[in-house]
Amino acid sequence: MTIPLIVLALLAAVAGFLGIPEAFAKNSHWLAHFLEPVFAGSGAVVAEHAAEESTSQEWMLMGISVAVAVIGVVAAVGKFSKKPDLAEPSGFGKVLANKWYVDEIYNAVIVRPLNAIGKFFSNVFEKWVIDWLVNGVGRLVQYGSRQLRLLQSGQVGGYVLLMVIGILALFLVELFVKK
Repeated sequence: MTIPLIVLALLAAVAGFLGIPEAFAKNSHWLAHFLEPVFAGSGAVVAEHAAEESTSQEWMLMGISVAVAVIGVVAAVGKFSKKPDLAEPSGFGKVLANKWYVDEIYNAVIVRPLNAIGKFFSNVFEKWVIDWLVNGVGRLVQYGSRQLRLLQSGQVGGYVLLMVIGILALFLVELFVKK
């Protein structure tokens, strides 16, 4: 983890020198000079625009950003360097301490309804629908096989009778069904 951070820090330091503000050195904005041929026809040349403005705006923006950073560092050192705050947080601190209550919201919105649906499917749907269908198909096959077994008596006369009944049924279907 350290090596990528070092590489990023070095690249950030080098990239900072590409666009040094005009307040520090005149005509030193390397990136503006590099991109000048690209923006020459549009009239949006960065070097000319920077030369027209006064450097007071740059100094003001640099001062504000440094002041904000210093205030943040002082506030962090004042809050966290002495002793840890062992008191129970209140207000917005309680929201932050409880991670914006994301776990509680996720539990209430996602986990509990899914558990209820799963319990319903396990206790009601599986027992009364799925099991009934599976067991019903098994019973139906068992009943049908018992009935068909009665046809397999081994008597040739019975087989001929069933064959004649089947031929008559096919003849009646062909006779009465119009095409």
